[in-house]
Amino acid sequence: MPTVGRSDTGSYRFDQVPLSVVVERRLTNRALAAWQNASDDGIAAALAPFFDHSLVVRDPAGRAIIESVGGPVSARFGLMAGLQLLRDPGLGEELVAACELVALQPMPIPFEASVNDPMGAQLLVRGLALPLPEADDPAGLVQIVLSWREVLSKSAAKRLRAELANAFADIAQLAPVIEPFPRRQPPTSVFPVTKIWE
Repeated sequence: MPTVGRSDTGSYRFDQVPLSVVVERRLTNRALAAWQNASDDGIAAALAPFFDHSLVVRDPAGRAIIESVGGPVSARFGLMAGLQLLRDPGLGEELVAACELVALQPMPIPFEASVNDPMGAQLLVRGLALPLPEADDPAGLVQIVLSWREVLSKSAAKRLRAELANAFADIAQLAPVIEPFPRRQPPTSVFPVTKIWE
């Protein structure tokens, strides 16, 4: 079990982190390492390199207002600064739950979610919610670092296979294409070579 305690400086720090936090070897693990190694007053600065793939939430156990959000996260999930996180099924529900857990006990909280895309793809999302101290509150803000992968649903994969098969069939029926850039012939001498010296 992880132990939570106060360091000599008075802020919450951890002797160890639960093994379940290791959900993504690249992005979230780097964010976790930055959070663990940061000084008590430098946590936000240590997590700044991860901003593009994260959102920061104020009042995590209350209204859960998005204070800021990285461009890729905003573009992919439609999250915007100033809006309240909603407990919608899928990602919204996981974000709200992670914020509430961090507010309850300021520690890293990993989570996973599956999001259906209107275009037929499915997004597999992994995230790590990290407490950011503000004033006397060790989790006044929560920074949630997200990574995701897009996979095709069965119906979308079947549609793609059919489109590829049709495209390859059309290519096979086309007449051979003349090479648009013919190869250059070796240069020929314009002037006859004559012997100058015997």
